Amino acid sequence: MGLLAIVAPQARESVSEVVAPPPTLVAATVAPTAPAVLAPPPRPTQTPQPITSIIVRETAAPFPTSTPLPANQPAVSIVDFSYFPGTLRIKAGQSVMWRNDGNEEHDVTGEDWHSGLLDPTYTYRLTFGVPGTYAYRCSIHLDMTGIVIVS
Repeated sequence: MGLLAIVAPQARESVSEVVAPPPTLVAATVAPTAPAVLAPPPRPTQTPQPITSIIVRETAAPFPTSTPLPANQPAVSIVDFSYFPGTLRIKAGQSVMWRNDGNEEHDVTGEDWHSGLLDPTYTYRLTFGVPGTYAYRCSIHLDMTGIVIVS
């Protein structure tokens, strides 16, 4: 920033009259100062924060699990496109329970009976009252077959 000052010279006396010279302008400049260097504001120290995942993905459906069967209950498990056991021996008047323990839909179809569609974990129960050999199959997967032998 500059300053301006007016300086008047001293008067000179002469014999006849005193005349003051016009004032002289003198400019005084002040050297600009460098702006003050400010210290950076303090920064907080980083503290560990828990990471929360924001990835959105579909969760797979749970795999069906088996439920224990009642004691002495003849049963056939439907898994991986087969019946297990493939051949089951029972006595007349006993019931057989088929349970779909796999991930695919199946059914149990005999000569004159049909379970309907069995989704995973669904069961079907049939009582055999007459001795004989009863063949069955899956009407969806024709290569799946089984036999119930009733004595």
